[in-house]
Amino acid sequence: MAKQDPKDKNLPIDAKLLSDAIIELNISRRSVGLYPADHPIVGESIERAFSFLQKLFELRPEITLGIAKNTLLVDEYQLDRRNPVFKEFSLCLHTKGLAAVKFRKGMVQDELLAFHSLITHDNGPAGKDLAEAARSGNMPHIEIAPIDFSRFGFVESGQRDEGETGKLWHEYIHRILDGTLSENAEERILDIPPSELSSAVNSSVNEETDTGTYDRVITAYLQRQNQPRLNSESFTKFFSFVENLKPEIKKQFLSRTTQHFTGNFRDIEAAIADMTPEAFEQTAEALAAQSSLVPENLQNLMAKFSAIRMDINFREGFLQTGNAQVHDIELGEDIRKIFEQDNFDSFVTDDYRKELNMMLEAPSAVTVATDLTRDCCAYETIDKALLSVIFEVLEEDFITDEEYLQILTKLSEYADSFLQTGRFEEVLEIYNTLSSQAFSGKFRDNASSMVNYFFRSDDLLSRTVSSIRLWGRKDREGAIRLAKALRHYIAPPLLDLIADENDAGMRKFLLSVLGALGPDVIPYAVKNLNDKRWYVVRNMLYLLRKCHAVRQAAHVKKFIKHSNITIRAEALSTLLSFKTPDAIPYLKLYLAAEDAGMLKEAARLAAKYRVVEAVPHLISILEKKDLIGNISPLKMDVIRTLGEIGDAQAVPFLLKLFNSKTLLYRSYLEQLKIEIFRNIGNYPPDALSSLITAGLSSSNEEIRKLCEHYLTGRQKTSSGGAGHK
Repeated sequence: MAKQDPKDKNLPIDAKLLSDAIIELNISRRSVGLYPADHPIVGESIERAFSFLQKLFELRPEITLGIAKNTLLVDEYQLDRRNPVFKEFSLCLHTKGLAAVKFRKGMVQDELLAFHSLITHDNGPAGKDLAEAARSGNMPHIEIAPIDFSRFGFVESGQRDEGETGKLWHEYIHRILDGTLSENAEERILDIPPSELSSAVNSSVNEETDTGTYDRVITAYLQRQNQPRLNSESFTKFFSFVENLKPEIKKQFLSRTTQHFTGNFRDIEAAIADMTPEAFEQTAEALAAQSSLVPENLQNLMAKFSAIRMDINFREGFLQTGNAQVHDIELGEDIRKIFEQDNFDSFVTDDYRKELNMMLEAPSAVTVATDLTRDCCAYETIDKALLSVIFEVLEEDFITDEEYLQILTKLSEYADSFLQTGRFEEVLEIYNTLSSQAFSGKFRDNASSMVNYFFRSDDLLSRTVSSIRLWGRKDREGAIRLAKALRHYIAPPLLDLIADENDAGMRKFLLSVLGALGPDVIPYAVKNLNDKRWYVVRNMLYLLRKCHAVRQAAHVKKFIKHSNITIRAEALSTLLSFKTPDAIPYLKLYLAAEDAGMLKEAARLAAKYRVVEAVPHLISILEKKDLIGNISPLKMDVIRTLGEIGDAQAVPFLLKLFNSKTLLYRSYLEQLKIEIFRNIGNYPPDALSSLITAGLSSSNEEIRKLCEHYLTGRQKTSSGGAGHK
């Protein structure tokens, strides 16, 4: 065996191929978590993910995915954090305590299935236990590396070397700040002296630091998972930590802390009440120094407790003896009594106190301003505002041709960016604006060129289709509106995508998008009826029915006797939907067929379209003698179908079946009788009297209850639904 060149391990990977592979890995992971291992959906999703991994193995013999909390890494590159699929997959692996996963060439599908089974098991192993389970399992070509927290242990009743300890804490804190340390490890942050934590944060945080970094530290102090409520120790240590931060970092921390002080003021009040006088004074000074950044309601709480503490000191100092004094002046008995009771309750009315409480409980101006600022500064809000400005500029007469072309180029870049993140409404707004410009204005030729060469280019249409596949189910209405705008051009690539799509749920969604295009998709659907793949033909018949393509009935009729039962049923369903003259004769033909599968499909369609003409043929199936038991399973479907149609001519035959007896299949006959009474709601009430009477006297308790339930419902209906006696 030839020795592998080390350089082969770092051959560049096609970005789109890698992205598609991870998307399919995540889809197959979710399928394994939702369905049994032998389910067809699991098989299809595993096969598709495996095929993409095989393509990657053609580029290099092994692929290693590094795992951060919110993203994945390949080689030294970090994948797009904004991609929700990457985020979901990485978060799943991260919560299982994994640092990396390596896939090697030679892997088989069963290994991938076993891997997904391990990581999707709710109560399964994690971390080192998961890695051990993988090594002992049947997956030699998949290697799992757990996160190792052993380096972050703390020494009790001992002391490390100062340099070693500082380095350890700084590395530990850095892991907390970038979000790569597990949530449970954050609980040990209180073991770190606030001064050490401040020092590490000062050296790690800068103006480019993500806001999540601040939130993780704040949460570690103020919202720890195993802590039922905020305690005075963590509250005090937090403000000691903040006090030692650099001014610009301190400002950021206190600003972010604002949103953590909403909704939990009872806990904060309790924590302040438990503080020692020294800790309270230190915290109060820290808050006072940054009063413009501290939530108003927190300031009110501190002021309240300051008054209480002053009052306590006053009482202790002035009421220790029988003769209270202020400086050298002795206070009288009446004045002393005032200080011996709660002044607030004595001199403030209940109504006024309620008003004060309402004012304190209302959202503070700082909180409202913070929320408003956050909404206004969201990327989507900024982009929409910028687009609005650009659209207004396009309408002005002062811009030159060159400037107009520059604006169009910028709009095309925006449209491409929006497609990558599934923002279909913004793309549609750009398209509609330029289409309008193409019909009017002095720059209409340039706008028309942009519409033709950008929005209708094969490259853009391909990216649009990919975006609809990836993001469409999240914003179905937006995806459909954009597809409608591009309907003359997008139908062919969408149809090609459906033909190659293995996910049944995705096929259904894409068909709904195509169905919304209406008549524009009909020519392409007719053309694709010549495809050799049965499922493609089935989908095209469905589209013709969805688009009400009655004029194409002749094309549909060609498949009414197709060898594939699914295609035959789809063709028959389409003709029944079109109400063509030959639709019901074809339905009767299949109800009389010997093919049990087609007979079942015909019964289903008779129920779906409530074909009264089919009732005699359905009754004949019920009357057939079934000595060998091949008709009996169909009779249950026929009873349900008759119940859906609800034609009175079927009731006498149902009564006859109810009164029948048999030596064979007695248990099954009893189930048929029960099914009759489960499906009587659509029949005319007058036609059911004999059947209901017979059911009420039945020895079968379930049948009697069904009859009683039916009669109760009829009584409520006849009395207007009020249910009065």
